[in-house]
Amino acid sequence: MRTPEQQQARLERLLARRPEFRTVGAGDDPRSAIIRRDALLVPATHAARVEESVREWTDRRDDLEHLGMARFTLRRDADVPDLITGSLTPADGDALASPIHLFRGEPDYGGGPVGPPSPLADTPPVPGQATGRPVHVAILDTGLATHPWFPANTWTALGGDVDDRLDADHDYELDSQAGHGTFIGGVVRQHAPGARLLIGRVLSSIGVCDEVELLEALHLLGTQSRGHRIDVLNLSLGAYTWDDRPPAGVAEALKGLGSDAVVVAAAGNNGTDRKFWPAALDDVVAVGALAEDGLGRAEFSNHGPWVDAWAVGEHVPSSFVVFDGPMPPTANIDPDCFKGFATWSGTSFAAPRVAAALAHRAAERDASPRTVLPGVLEDFSLPASSGLDAVDSR
Repeated sequence: MRTPEQQQARLERLLARRPEFRTVGAGDDPRSAIIRRDALLVPATHAARVEESVREWTDRRDDLEHLGMARFTLRRDADVPDLITGSLTPADGDALASPIHLFRGEPDYGGGPVGPPSPLADTPPVPGQATGRPVHVAILDTGLATHPWFPANTWTALGGDVDDRLDADHDYELDSQAGHGTFIGGVVRQHAPGARLLIGRVLSSIGVCDEVELLEALHLLGTQSRGHRIDVLNLSLGAYTWDDRPPAGVAEALKGLGSDAVVVAAAGNNGTDRKFWPAALDDVVAVGALAEDGLGRAEFSNHGPWVDAWAVGEHVPSSFVVFDGPMPPTANIDPDCFKGFATWSGTSFAAPRVAAALAHRAAERDASPRTVLPGVLEDFSLPASSGLDAVDSR
């Protein structure tokens, strides 16, 4: 794991690139909640009341009717948390609005990898053949690169261009989360080769999106996939919230996928028991990472009673992009020359292992993933050798 100083430096670089965001204090780590500094997210039912309360601070109101929400853009000198805890929280109820959080799969910010990928010299075996009924696994992430593991008949794009972007800032280096979606797709293909993938791009190549962008992607998934049901959704991304409450709208958006769909999400990589969303939602399968030997929790993995399943998340091999960066070889090893395969670590890559197990078992038994979920959770329970108490693991 990177040191706290390295993590802080990465966070500062992110905020320099995305100045519309700021950090706010929450829970035991004041650096881990990141919000838009000038915006509120409001359920449509509260929009008129909120508009009246924050009129003097409002620059623009956008009604996102298809999401059942409204977005208020505020003056730059507005303090979003102060407004929410003050005029937008009635004495007899919950807050009428919430910040717009930054969701990320970015290294050291949340649910994504804990370090850079490493080139894999040995090509993993080609995924096997399909068996059982077709099962649809949706992946909302950075997209999908052209790769021999993903012929055209194995996946469908959601929302147009879903190419996994490699070097968006044109610095001749692979962006920090480029290939993340391709890697996750490969984990699913290895363990559920018959699954039909539904690929949507919601994360940038540096691994971030805001809460509204995630809601838009979930809405698109729900509307574009109505010709075939979604069996499993993998979300290797997440956020901590400024008040440690579930993010506005995400739980409702996930319910819109249907009662048979199972949502699997990464538990996060901060080594804490603080709730990470959407993994910590009651109806989402939160997946923590085991060490490479599968016998204990990986040091970086979040944990706690809200984590439902565990899978190996260290040095996972999978499909990746083709890219040769500027670093020179050392001892005949080129650390940034990728030929389509890599190893990577993080709860991001434990989650699709569980998603694939659900898909594979549902296909074999011609059943819904919801039906086979109890057995899969049993198979992916925390090993007794982990040293964690049972109450901490389930």
